[in-house]
Amino acid sequence: MDEAVVIRIETAERSESVKVPYREGMTLLDALRWIKEHEIQDLEFEFSCRNAQCGTCAVLVNGKARLACEYLLEPGQEVTVEPLRHLPVVKDLAIDWSAVTSRLRPLSPKSYREWFRRMEPEKQRKLYELRSCIECLCCVAECPVIKSGSTRNPGPIVLRKVAEEVEKWDESPGIDDTVYACTTCHTCAEVCPKDIEIPAKAVETLRARLYEEGKGPLPEHKELGERAVRTGRSVEKGNRSFIEEYSGEYGEGDVEAMFFTGCLVDYRLPDTGKALVKLAEELGVRLIVPREQVCCGSPLLRTGQYDRAERLAFENLETFRRVDPDVIVTVCAGCGATLKNNYPELLGDRFEWDVLDVTELLVEIRAHERGFRLQERTTVTYHDPCHLKRGQGVEGEPRKLIRSIENVEFVEMEEPDRCCGAGGGVRSGLPELAELMSDVKAHMVRETGAEVLTTVCPFCEYNLREGLERNDVEARVENLTVLLSRGL
Repeated sequence: MDEAVVIRIETAERSESVKVPYREGMTLLDALRWIKEHEIQDLEFEFSCRNAQCGTCAVLVNGKARLACEYLLEPGQEVTVEPLRHLPVVKDLAIDWSAVTSRLRPLSPKSYREWFRRMEPEKQRKLYELRSCIECLCCVAECPVIKSGSTRNPGPIVLRKVAEEVEKWDESPGIDDTVYACTTCHTCAEVCPKDIEIPAKAVETLRARLYEEGKGPLPEHKELGERAVRTGRSVEKGNRSFIEEYSGEYGEGDVEAMFFTGCLVDYRLPDTGKALVKLAEELGVRLIVPREQVCCGSPLLRTGQYDRAERLAFENLETFRRVDPDVIVTVCAGCGATLKNNYPELLGDRFEWDVLDVTELLVEIRAHERGFRLQERTTVTYHDPCHLKRGQGVEGEPRKLIRSIENVEFVEMEEPDRCCGAGGGVRSGLPELAELMSDVKAHMVRETGAEVLTTVCPFCEYNLREGLERNDVEARVENLTVLLSRGL
């Protein structure tokens, strides 16, 4: 039994640990079947195909939704298994699927025959991806909107099905505003065993369809979109903007970076922009701040206003061509994800520049080896913006930089990558939902005892700051760029 795996089963009925003899290629489902045969004969769990096609064996594995038949075990590993969240439990690990699937069945009113044969190939490919769902409900178990206690969002699986059905109709049926109760955080895509991009391929395209038909977006989203096209910014101007004061060139070095500020840094959080200028001057980066840049279009894309976002993208293209930098650097996760992921689609081959989040740039020039130092001992925790971690795959760089700051004690919160509720148009269109989700994060911050909550997203900053204030959490919120500049 030296190579045994330990399976801890935590359910309402039992809390037991079982040693299971390991064999090469063993999956969690294999281990559960061994336990039922040899140790706990009345243990209840579900499975069928054993090939990741039926979805029935989904459980929580160490707190994350996974298919038991896909989860490979290693010798000596310890694993905690629980039933999926947010669903009625029949017994042990077996759940009542009808709680969600009953909402899916009425959403299939149209035949798949003639309309599919007449469909354009690109639309067919989109439908194939949407229809690859195996209804395992992993997305429901992990959706941060549902985890916050809200019933506003019916679940990613339902929104996916709605989008699939809407593709079959010449005109979309009536849909209420629950389609906007999604932060497009990509948590569902992250846990989907079929890699379905529900936010991009279902939610955002569904919102775009409603916008084209004049049935969406929400009034607040429409106002935001009109403002962005009219003024070049998605937010109202406060005092003097950062760009008005700081447009120009700063620092010297081998790397020439264009600073894409984003709307909030320009109009509401100029200290973040000033911090980047200071870092560039001290660390040997030639930083260019062009006056002509406009909103990246992220809030418009997330709410389905594609034509307006495309117009802004082409305006920015002229600035990119004029400056022609080595890289474009952002301090906003939403801007960075939009430039990296959406601009190549909106602009095609015209968009030919590398885009780096500020943390990627700083690690690339090895700023973390230079060292930073705060004057006083400070406990810091970090919030992963969804559009940075899942949207850009940037997770290690911020932590590497934080750990390089002398006099900083870094403490991870319980779920650093759990969505705070600021994205996908939720904060502007459904503020009560954004508040509920930021309250959850505020309690996590309180548990860390941190004095500073840092992140790399202005939208997250605002939502988290308000959440901390509402819940009387004493920690202050700082963009990581500002924190690092204080350590120079």
